[in-house]
Amino acid sequence: MKVGIQLYSVKNTLAKDPFGTLEKVAKMGYRYWETAQVPALAMANNYGLGLEVADAKKFLADNDVKIIGAHVWPLDLDAYQGFLDYHAEIGNDKVGLSASFFDDMDDLKEKCELYNKAGEMAKKQGMRFYYHNHFHEFQKYDGKYVMDWIAELTDPELVGLQLDTYWAARGGVDPVEMIDRYKDRLVNLHQKDFPEDAGEPINLFEERLDPNVKMNNDVYHFARRPTSFSEVGTGIMDIQAIINAGNRIGVPYILLEQDFTAMDEMDSIKVSMDAFHKYDGIEWA
Repeated sequence: MKVGIQLYSVKNTLAKDPFGTLEKVAKMGYRYWETAQVPALAMANNYGLGLEVADAKKFLADNDVKIIGAHVWPLDLDAYQGFLDYHAEIGNDKVGLSASFFDDMDDLKEKCELYNKAGEMAKKQGMRFYYHNHFHEFQKYDGKYVMDWIAELTDPELVGLQLDTYWAARGGVDPVEMIDRYKDRLVNLHQKDFPEDAGEPINLFEERLDPNVKMNNDVYHFARRPTSFSEVGTGIMDIQAIINAGNRIGVPYILLEQDFTAMDEMDSIKVSMDAFHKYDGIEWA
């Protein structure tokens, strides 16, 4: 797999110096980027780079960077068309929903219909839509994981899956098993690490949350302690096993997504980059 970065990893640095931060990320050696809709990048309708199309294309060419994905949130189909247009023009062929919550089975079914529509719109432009998980997709509705329902209720020709291995582990499942489980749908992986001294189990449902809790933004942010994140290679996750599993089924990219860090963000992504260099089965070019 090739290593890339989700730009949410440097969200606070982007807020201070958007263009300068993008240049620094490129010079550090991250060549494959997934964009995030963050307030710092309000230009160009916040499509993730803060650059108009011509400027974005020039920047990407000058810095040998390729956009391989883009997170959209919320998923408003009217606004989403402009998002697709922008990313198609700059050469990106994948767009994904960064998060969603589900009130019940009926709500889940309705949202899967929405994902199919988003996937159809993307397909018309030669692109692929995908869904990014957190921990609550490994709650069970009617005896099956929400993630299983998403895979079952969406058209595989229209909707892919992006497995965030950290959040899968926080949902109480084995990321390696999930890579195999969703192997026919995976577009790429997200990676970070869980610190040994977090003061809580990696499985959120083991101690901090009722497995049947009704998910919403408040519960999500309660569960998302900044001290429960660490840089790649500094925690307890078996990242080599994750890389091996991804390579075994042909996943093209593993992307750093550092939700929180106690370090300077640029130092943080450098620590993770150095760690990725030590694993077998990793490519950079």
